[in-house]
Amino acid sequence: MRPRKLTGDEARPSPFAWWATGIVLLLSVLFGALTFHLSKMYRFPADAGSNVIDVSSYPAEMQRKYKLFVNKCSLCHTLARPINSNLKSAHWNGYVHQMMRKTGSGLNETDARKIIDFLEFDTLQRKPHLQ
Repeated sequence: MRPRKLTGDEARPSPFAWWATGIVLLLSVLFGALTFHLSKMYRFPADAGSNVIDVSSYPAEMQRKYKLFVNKCSLCHTLARPINSNLKSAHWNGYVHQMMRKTGSGLNETDARKIIDFLEFDTLQRKPHLQ
C-alpha cells in the first residue's frame, strides 16, 4: 500500500513549525554572533605584541603570502596572536588546519598551504631559536 499524497493545507507546515524554525534560526545567529564577539574580546598573551611584520627583506613570493596571511587570519583574531606566538615551524601546519576547520574561516586548502609556507619561513627568519 502506497502512502497517501498530501494536498493543499495538509502539505503545508503548521504555524508552530514555522515559529519553531524561526526561533531556532534566530538563536543560532545570536549564538554565532556572541561566539564571534567573545573570540574577538578574549586576549591571549601574544595579542599584546606587534601586529605587523616587516617583510620588505623577504622574497617576493613570501611577501605575497604575507598579504594573504594578513587578509585571511585577521578575519577571526588579531594578527598579533600568530605573529607573536612561540610555535615551532613544524607546528604551523596543524595550527592552520585547526583554524581552517572553524566556521567562517574562509580558508581553503590552497590558501592554508600558502599561509603555512609563510609562517614556517617567518619563524625560521625571526625566531630561529624555536627550531
